[in-house]
Order: sequence, then C-alpha cells, then structure tokens
Amino acid sequence: VLYCTVLYCTVLYCTVLYCTVLYCTLLYCTVLYCTLLYCTVLYCTVLYCTVLYCTVLYCTVLFCTLLYCTVLYCTVLYCTVLYCTVLYCTVLYCTVLYCTV
Repeated sequence: VLYCTVLYCTVLYCTVLYCTVLYCTLLYCTVLYCTLLYCTVLYCTVLYCTVLYCTVLYCTVLFCTLLYCTVLYCTVLYCTVLYCTVLYCTVLYCTVLYCTV
C-alpha cells in the first residue's frame, strides 16, 4: 500500500509538473505571438505614416513648383507686354518726330 501511495503521489506530482510546464510554454508562446503582432502593427503604422508624410511632402513641393512657374510665366508675360509697349511708344514717338520735321 505504501508503494502504491508513493507511486500515486509521484505520478500526480509529475502530472502537475507537466501541466505547469505546458501552461508556461503556452503562456510564453501567447506573449511571444502578441509581441510579434504588436511589433508588426507598429511597423505598419510607422510605414503608413512615413508614406503619408512623403506623399504630403511631394504634393506640397509640386504645388509650390506649380505656383513658382505660374508666377514666373506671369512675370515673363508682364515684361513682354511692357517691352512691346515701350517699343510701340518709341516707334510712335519716332514717327511723330519724323513727320513733324
């Protein structure tokens, strides 16, 4: 009877030890999985924000370039009109001066 009791207690202890190790292993794997999932989500969020930032930056640069080109075009147009006006006035003045002489 003593032998069977010792054997029973040993088997019970081993079973409890096995279940404890199994539980700890399962807990470790769950924590590892959740950590990996968290890191993946964090990485994807950072990647998304980086892409969004670069897109906004690109669009801003594009808008500023377009604005600069528009201002440059208007300046060139204004200078051309001014030049033509001055040329026309000079020709008119010379014509009037020539005709009066």
